[in-house]
Amino acid sequence: AYVTYGVTPQLTAGIGFFVPYGLGTKWPDTFEGRFNGYDNDLRSLYFQPTLAYQVHPMIAIGAGFDFALGSVTLTQRVDLSVQGVPGQTVTFGNLGIPFHTDFADVKLEAHNATGFGGNFGVLFTPHEAVSIGARYLSRVKLTYNGEATFEQIPTNIVLPPGNPISVALGLDPTQPLPIDPLLTAQFATGAPLGAQTGDASITMPDQISVGLAVSPTNALTVLAEWQWVHWALFDTLRLDFGNLDAADDPVLTESYQNTNGIRLGLEVMASDRLTLRGGYLHHQGAAPPETVTPLLPEGTRNEFTGGLGFRISDRITADVAYQYIRQYKRRGRVAEREPGMTATEVINELNSGLYKFNAHLFGVTLTAAF
Repeated sequence: AYVTYGVTPQLTAGIGFFVPYGLGTKWPDTFEGRFNGYDNDLRSLYFQPTLAYQVHPMIAIGAGFDFALGSVTLTQRVDLSVQGVPGQTVTFGNLGIPFHTDFADVKLEAHNATGFGGNFGVLFTPHEAVSIGARYLSRVKLTYNGEATFEQIPTNIVLPPGNPISVALGLDPTQPLPIDPLLTAQFATGAPLGAQTGDASITMPDQISVGLAVSPTNALTVLAEWQWVHWALFDTLRLDFGNLDAADDPVLTESYQNTNGIRLGLEVMASDRLTLRGGYLHHQGAAPPETVTPLLPEGTRNEFTGGLGFRISDRITADVAYQYIRQYKRRGRVAEREPGMTATEVINELNSGLYKFNAHLFGVTLTAAF
């Protein structure tokens, strides 16, 4: 949503409300990648008051302030096989528990994270039929302070007498060993899997856009734009859990790469009231192959758009749009990388999932002038 007001013929004030970054992924809780995340949501809402001034008949500049409000929800299962046996230096997997054995469900929720940034833009019109614009949106750091809750999931595993876990824990080796009662203590208040605070910081990247609009006739406008996004800022993500020592806090390696996008558009005035539009977008994916996970399995994509605008009256215009997104298929992992694994090892050993994605998007805009 955007509102602008012409203070003087040269000065305009405006405020915008939009979401430049956000994601949501939801998978079945039986999905192979549930240990990376199966129900996740990340939102960053930007409120942007801005001023623009016509400093020259051919040059206008604008600058504004950005207030960002963020929220995050991360949900995933916890694999018993990779957990350490209490009081021992081995994992449950080392002692025979199968890989990807669900024993806990963890949900991290944080809301009302705030951050501040700014934006700057310039519009150059060397000819009435040619416009060149550029915009910079600064990075914004959001610090999330939330709550992490852990729910025990019964494994119903009962190990036979003489099992190595009973021996390792000094229990009676002649008796069967139910695993679940042994794990319950991990969910008590103050225990590693008890309810606790969960904090994280994410820097929303800065971006640069440069665009060109050319109108060879009064009825035709051709548009082109290049966009660069500083995704390399998203390198690692540390989750700080209140009941864990700092050395035990999980650190997710993302290693995102900067991206470039190209956008082309065409607008035709079919009549005094009707405008037809079409476009094409190509955008790179930020995640390298070794960090493509169920959390955000994005990749390089092509997008095709179409729409029309209709002037209902001298003051009101309605626009409708359609966009089809087709993302390239790409391999990704459904298991966490082990410490020390190289990117090549991750790609060759863990990228067992083939992610495919497409989407149909529809939009409606109503513009009113007063």
